[in-house]
Amino acid sequence: MPDPVDPPAVAAGPTRELAPLPWGRLVLVAVLGTLLGVSMVLLDLDRTREIHGGLMQTGPQGPAAELFAQDFPDQAQFRDGEHDGPMFYAIARDPGDLDRAAESLDRPRYRLQHPLFSWLAWLGAPVGGGGPPLARSLFVVGLLSLVGGGVAMGALSHTLRGPVWLALLFPILPGSIMSLRITVADALGVALMLAALAASLRGRTAWSLVFAVAAVLTKEPMVLAFAGLALWRRDRPGWLLVGVPVAVAGGWAVFLRWRIESPGGEVIEFGVPFAGLWEAARHWVDGGSPLAMLAVVAALVLAVVTLVRRGLAHPLSIPVAAFLVFVLPLTTTVVALERNGTRMTLPLLVLAIVAVAAPRRGTSLPRSMRRPPWPGWRARPVDVPTAG
Repeated sequence: MPDPVDPPAVAAGPTRELAPLPWGRLVLVAVLGTLLGVSMVLLDLDRTREIHGGLMQTGPQGPAAELFAQDFPDQAQFRDGEHDGPMFYAIARDPGDLDRAAESLDRPRYRLQHPLFSWLAWLGAPVGGGGPPLARSLFVVGLLSLVGGGVAMGALSHTLRGPVWLALLFPILPGSIMSLRITVADALGVALMLAALAASLRGRTAWSLVFAVAAVLTKEPMVLAFAGLALWRRDRPGWLLVGVPVAVAGGWAVFLRWRIESPGGEVIEFGVPFAGLWEAARHWVDGGSPLAMLAVVAALVLAVVTLVRRGLAHPLSIPVAAFLVFVLPLTTTVVALERNGTRMTLPLLVLAIVAVAAPRRGTSLPRSMRRPPWPGWRARPVDVPTAG
């Protein structure tokens, strides 16, 4: 007879036992969180503009410096604020002319591999319009990403019988705030990843695939969450969730390899596991980048708590483990600094928060969301839902 505390999934699918999403509350709470997040961004912008520049900062010698001198002749460029935002701008400036966009990118193939953030901004800007209108469109896409991420985080939590108020957290997490502050795609990528996971767990396979493809065309590492959920589900919708985005992103990568002659600089994001974290810890002890320290340490601690408390039977445990492994070999520059570490650990932090918060004490996963353990795994006992 099957183990009564860990029964297999029922054939009826995951939607039979799930309560409808409280869309009104989700949107309201996400909007409130976004107002807080945007306030923090504008406050930081006012406080640091003279040192780190505006919402997009290429630096005087940056790859997009010539383009910015043309489109923003009155905007000063500071070396201290140099970051990736202008490269998203360059792609949005000429989305149909890859060669022209590549002239303003440090690693053209890598930058063009995740173009969705830029494409969405281009759709919201006047035809052929660069300069301030396109910059405003990029900011609006970033702002809507905070709202969407809040809704998706709350929806995923509610699906796993957790609190809806988690929708408030996404827009005020350090990585989300930093994503909007420097005009990059991390918040959008994580928001789409959360939406794909929630849709998959709710049996909305078609929507989950749409969100998943969009997520990997925004930030490639989001595929780790889909691979983790596929290993937990072990069914056709789960394998599609990882296979379809990989096929689309892979096809786009092959096209870029054929279309773009120069790959650009080498990959500098990964090194020896734990070495970057060790150097980052020394940097933090010396008083540098306290916001990065908060985000990275919180993500690592909550990931360990997730794996210890939830075991591998929870739907989010394997995705959390996958992102934990992803973080370990990140180099010092990527993980230690506030404008990098906050964003790179955002997927891990968000998933770990939801996993720890849902299901809460006295509740359990819906019966349809349980899977028999893999050979050699010990599933943690969970309460069997009762009627009433």
